[in-house]
Amino acid sequence: MKIVYYILLAAMMLLSSCGKKNFADDILKMQSHPIDLTSCERAVCYENGVESIYNGADSAYKLIIYIDSFSCSPCFVSHMSDYLGTVEELDSAGIRTIFIFEPEKEKEEDVLSALERFPTPLTALVIKNGVFVSTNPHLSSTSVLHSFLLNRDNEIMIVGNPARNDKIKELMLNIVKTGKTQ
Repeated sequence: MKIVYYILLAAMMLLSSCGKKNFADDILKMQSHPIDLTSCERAVCYENGVESIYNGADSAYKLIIYIDSFSCSPCFVSHMSDYLGTVEELDSAGIRTIFIFEPEKEKEEDVLSALERFPTPLTALVIKNGVFVSTNPHLSSTSVLHSFLLNRDNEIMIVGNPARNDKIKELMLNIVKTGKTQ
């Protein structure tokens, strides 16, 4: 019986370390190329429930929160206000937060109407036809890795969601304060 226990324990440890290695590999792949934000210039932009013009050149640091076609984009819109406190704190430090939605074609209108129904002061872009992911093939398909801090050159500095992890938020704030990663 003890042998079965040790085999199960070893298997769980191996699987756990493989998962960490996959995350590390995905992050390294994501950091291998800058993020191409040209598709954002043609995106539909919403702020305060009103369509506006996106201007991405206004900040040295950008936090991208990417909601891909596999996520329930309209559902996410209804919970964007959960990010307000974190976004305000990051914004006061010089980090602009941008929510990028890339819904399935069938859900595009649902996302646009949800952005009108649930107005927030947050910047939300709706990019159509999978252009964002096709111009950034180095992005991970793992949704946990779809929040990342970019520098002025659109290079990924940190991967993680500061609204869900205070240590990630501290790292982001420290990068802006010191101007470098640790």
